Amino acid sequence: MPSVKSFEVSEPLDTSLKGFALANPQLTFVEQERVFVRKTDATKIALVSGGGCGHEPTHAGFVGEGMLGGAVCGDIFASPSTKQILNGIKLLSKQSSGVLLVVKNYTGDVLHFGLAAERARALGINCKVAVVGDDVAVGRAKGGFVGRRALAGTVLVHKITGAFADAFSDKHGLDGTARVADIVTSNLVTIGASLDHCKVPGRKFETELNENKMELGMGVHNEPGVKVLEPVPSTDELIEKDMLPKLLDPKDKDRHFVEFAKDDNVVLLINNLGGVSNFVISAVAAKTTEVLKKTYNITPVQTITGTLMTSFDMDGFSITLLNASRASKQLHQEFSEVDCVLSLLRAPTDAPGWPNISHDDAKSPEIDESLLKEDIKVKPAGKFDFDHFAKMMKSGADQLIKSEPHITKLDSQVGDGDCGYTLVAGAKGITDNLAGLDKTYLSQALAQISDHIESSMGGTSGGLYSIMISGLSHGLIQTCKDKDDQVDAKILSKAFEIALETLYKYTRARPGDSTLVDALEPFVKEFSASNDFAKAIEAADKGATSTGSIEAKFGRASYVSDSSEIPDPGALGFVEFLKGVQNGY
Repeated sequence: MPSVKSFEVSEPLDTSLKGFALANPQLTFVEQERVFVRKTDATKIALVSGGGCGHEPTHAGFVGEGMLGGAVCGDIFASPSTKQILNGIKLLSKQSSGVLLVVKNYTGDVLHFGLAAERARALGINCKVAVVGDDVAVGRAKGGFVGRRALAGTVLVHKITGAFADAFSDKHGLDGTARVADIVTSNLVTIGASLDHCKVPGRKFETELNENKMELGMGVHNEPGVKVLEPVPSTDELIEKDMLPKLLDPKDKDRHFVEFAKDDNVVLLINNLGGVSNFVISAVAAKTTEVLKKTYNITPVQTITGTLMTSFDMDGFSITLLNASRASKQLHQEFSEVDCVLSLLRAPTDAPGWPNISHDDAKSPEIDESLLKEDIKVKPAGKFDFDHFAKMMKSGADQLIKSEPHITKLDSQVGDGDCGYTLVAGAKGITDNLAGLDKTYLSQALAQISDHIESSMGGTSGGLYSIMISGLSHGLIQTCKDKDDQVDAKILSKAFEIALETLYKYTRARPGDSTLVDALEPFVKEFSASNDFAKAIEAADKGATSTGSIEAKFGRASYVSDSSEIPDPGALGFVEFLKGVQNGY
């Protein structure tokens, strides 16, 4: 949910517009009118859109070749004035053959843009209005005469109509360009959902939602949704049970605005309403695609994700579907040059807010997946007792699992709290794959373990352990005079020395830096000197304990203001694993 705290600047609206102008010098910003314009072709139709601010990058972000010719910016969540709009029309009319106003279906926008168009025509300017409405949350019964609200589908109208205007409006004129906008709009459906309302700059954050409630059918002006969902469903359930049915269920006559057949080409747009991470938006796209295929037999021919039409920091997203097949058929019937709406959607544009999507139908390159299935193979060296080895590994993993809560608690104080889970994942990466390990040569088994650990652990720890164990494997190869030498303490201790040297190539951490190395180096040195595993573990334990009295110099703990009283979780975890191995030994 949005935080009650937010970054505030003085005069947020005007400074935001000035900042956008500074970042996009290819656009002209008429500050006194809050109008952005670009250079347009005098023989073509120019598109102008606009509305209240707070939806960035809409609208100014879509001013560019192949999209809008200009944008008129109103106050926050409020339509620009008729005077502003008319002045924007005047500016564009001097460098175009006509002006099409693409207007979102909200009362203020329709009134002000409509009045500006009337006044422009009275001045002899070739001007027309196209109204966009794509929301399905407010059905026919409630929407009545007002019709559907405009949501993120509006940007697809901007893109497709803008590309048509740049390519064909010299032939088809203002009426033809307006007709394209109407055709695209008639094939669009959108629905939004949010965990909470947004925080408007300069205003107190207010909401009636708590952590157990969310809203379905959100608009983009902080207005309530059409339905409160309580308790909050999982995102998977929200998409499958609440959002897609309202876009696609033909039985819902109140909201069934566009027909979708199983063979239709469909464009999917997942729009971030402002406060959702890119990580989640991508996951929403994947889950939506999965449900479309499974439940509706629809496979999107184009997927677009990103932050396109926002409501400041609203913690929500919207799903838009465009029936590209129906739109293409209608466009081709009226404009023979247009074979497919996708060609207009994918036409190049330099509009700063438009995402970089594929511009052709080229398929991704084929790969030889057999390369991914090749076994990890190194030079065989060092025969060993596999059953005894497996017993030690399982015992080490058991001890680590038992110690995980304590390790995790320590890491939550000096790191991000995942050290215990990461180490357990690595141990399980070994034990879960024991059956597939080489059972004759330890060098080969260790090389395989290095690969499993890297895959299962991830992060810095996974990389360090993988390098160390890979070094141990190479150490055996160098130490064994004959590949069939039986691994003993002397051979293994020498191999550990080589493993430590290998690790030191890739980390600058040394004893005294409060890391894993504080336990690892004493273990290796003692084992090399005495060939006594128990003494080596005692040395490692002593080294790990010492990290509770020194300041960390590497890893996440190094960013904590004072970590000197907390022992390094990674060092302790390493010792716990060794103790478990000793029990099995």
